[in-house]
Amino acid sequence: MNIQKEVIRKLKKDNFVVIKSFFNKSTLKKVKDEFTRIEKKITNKRDRHYIVQNSENRTLSSLHNIHLYSNFYKKLIKESGLNQIVFYLYGSKSNRIFNSSFFAKPNTVGVATKIHQDNAFFNLKKGEALTCWVALDDSNKKNGGMFYYRGSSKLGDLEHTPQGNLGASMTVLKNKDFFKKIKKYKKSYVSVKAGDCIIHNALVVHGSSKNVSRANRRAFNFSIASKDKVDRKKLNVYKEKLRNFLNEKK
Repeated sequence: MNIQKEVIRKLKKDNFVVIKSFFNKSTLKKVKDEFTRIEKKITNKRDRHYIVQNSENRTLSSLHNIHLYSNFYKKLIKESGLNQIVFYLYGSKSNRIFNSSFFAKPNTVGVATKIHQDNAFFNLKKGEALTCWVALDDSNKKNGGMFYYRGSSKLGDLEHTPQGNLGASMTVLKNKDFFKKIKKYKKSYVSVKAGDCIIHNALVVHGSSKNVSRANRRAFNFSIASKDKVDRKKLNVYKEKLRNFLNEKK
């Protein structure tokens, strides 16, 4: 079987695909060490979020725009091969790196990520981008693993509203029309081992539940687009929604 063809087939059919052992243990250790190093380096509140349990206790929730702080991470993305999959799927690729994040999802307090489409953040005209989501710990339904509505990118860009947690602020507007449409697509929880990668497109509806277990569910991601351009009108609407959301959080 041609693995590349199977990956493309799955992305077209389900809008996500699991690639086993995408990174080895040695690389995962280097990634963990790098995240520990740059957490102290990131001072922009936009890119570092914590779960505050009380005035004396807070736990790291997520880090964002990691490629801006780490040459190691930037190199890791460029050498991952994701840009080639983007090219095979969409017919073009760009060198722009974006959406590079670390999600701590700590045991018992890890927060849910509400259902969304990545393009609600990217604001690309056609949504031609892929995200590589890599597990640093074994991930399953109990400890806040990822779930997807298979094939739901057929719905196109859905309206989003800012209701999520900081670092994952947008969620699909849940009205009668949405629930009627989404019923056609099967909700699938995905279990993966540390080092496995889930590649998904920018229009598939997905999210993750709370981590109610005693096991951490750390993961990191990065995204690469085709030569698809940013829709300035959509971007401005997103920025305005985000600005209002952040002002309410102050």
